[in-house]
Amino acid sequence: MAEHVENPYRHDAPGVGPFVGRRVELTKLRRSVEAGRNALAAVMGGRGMGKTALATRLLSALEGDEQFVVRSIARVGRDTGAFVRQLEDALDAPIDPGVLVQALVRAVKARRGRRLVLLLDEVDGLVDSDDGRDVLENLRIAYEQLHGALAIVVFGGIRLRELLTSNVSPFLRSAQWFPLVGLSLEDTAALIREPLRLEVPRDLVEVLWEQTGGHPLLLQAIMERAVDLGSSTSTPVVDHLLAAMTTVVVEMLEPKIFPIWWDNLTARGQQGYRTLLAMDRPLEREQWAIHLGSGPDDVVEVLESTGIARVEGGRLLARSATFGAWVNRCHPMSESSSLASPPSERNEWLRPGVDAFEQLVVEKVARWARSIVEHPAPFLRGKAKAGGDGLGLEQSFQLGLLHALRQHDLLVEPEPLSAARGRVDLKVRPRDDSDQRACVEIKIWGRKHKDVLEQVLGYVVPGDDFACIVMIDRHERPLRDAYLQECLSELPEPLWQDAARPPAHPAIVTEHRLASGGTVRVYHFLVQLPL
Repeated sequence: MAEHVENPYRHDAPGVGPFVGRRVELTKLRRSVEAGRNALAAVMGGRGMGKTALATRLLSALEGDEQFVVRSIARVGRDTGAFVRQLEDALDAPIDPGVLVQALVRAVKARRGRRLVLLLDEVDGLVDSDDGRDVLENLRIAYEQLHGALAIVVFGGIRLRELLTSNVSPFLRSAQWFPLVGLSLEDTAALIREPLRLEVPRDLVEVLWEQTGGHPLLLQAIMERAVDLGSSTSTPVVDHLLAAMTTVVVEMLEPKIFPIWWDNLTARGQQGYRTLLAMDRPLEREQWAIHLGSGPDDVVEVLESTGIARVEGGRLLARSATFGAWVNRCHPMSESSSLASPPSERNEWLRPGVDAFEQLVVEKVARWARSIVEHPAPFLRGKAKAGGDGLGLEQSFQLGLLHALRQHDLLVEPEPLSAARGRVDLKVRPRDDSDQRACVEIKIWGRKHKDVLEQVLGYVVPGDDFACIVMIDRHERPLRDAYLQECLSELPEPLWQDAARPPAHPAIVTEHRLASGGTVRVYHFLVQLPL
């Protein structure tokens, strides 16, 4: 590589570096502005995701058209007074904050038929206050009164998603919504290769794409450093890519960018990303709510707009391996939730020598079982039907236990609702040791309950030390006696029983020898719900 090559991969000045991708967003924004319909839009993206680059490209696409008067505010003022002054400068017209709507309408009509397009970048500071959101609301009202003569596009960070879901911003509820996500593999290849027509092998492109999640800022910073290194030596730029990535991660991303991303995710986004990191497979669409909680689309959108997750064919997976490694190192799980901290009180059903994982799982299943007896949901308190039909689906209890276990930093994998017969409801693992595992089966008495132990033991694999069975019934019979007779009659005496203090759980503990030569303990929880 010759010396003094001009470096096109600027990352320090938003909108200056190469622009690739965003074809769908750019096309839709331009068409809505040109039509004057749905010309109220909001573009959301995390830092460096390309909001300013998209705003710059949209400005260039519209400026040459004489039917538009395009005005861009590159950094919207944080307070309403500063923003109103920016509007006055952009429109070259006096704006009275007290009658903002009327002033905007007059300014637009003065253009004599030319549509006014306002591009407002970095609105985050403005919308952090009630007054700022009121200003946006006034812009929306003016847009509606002008019947297509005004178009407004705002660009901001993931704070916009919070305002949209909390229903405090009429502007955002009315606007077209454009969340920016990481670049595709093809667009990543274009960003890497095209500015200098570099011949970068596909496998190396894939490495950069996987490590960065297709994040434009990260890719540009790496390419900028690689070009600088190549310009000062006689070796090609491609030979410096991996070294440049390491340097950028250490010098820029970890001390500056990643902490901002982490804080912006908020607690729910942080937990969602941890969940994805701990999974060894993509998360199917029908399981988003199970693993990410109610309203998972909002969480997924924030993760995608930060560039640390991606949805491909309805399957969600963690991206940006560099960020994931930083999270695991700089924000490890708190000691209070660690499996290394044994319970303060030893329960007699736990044999001496069991590890912290077994202690934690059994105690948390026991706590959940007690809670649904002591505080049953309203639909469980209704009149019982013959055969237990009034209990609701087993999946209702499966989801309840899954969420209870996930509160304690456990990786809990549910079986799909359409799973073949013989597979357990939940598989539980500690996050820091994928080799450990426990099976949990939930059954409703009277629904093929007799083979529950056989079912669980059939799914236990070598290395599993324990499993749990939760049997649920009404107070129609002494469940313990019936359970012993119908489910455990062919077994020797259980290791432990609690016949004296119902509803203590588990009620029974049994031990079984496996074909592999090992043994597995099974904790039997008998839950009798009130009539």
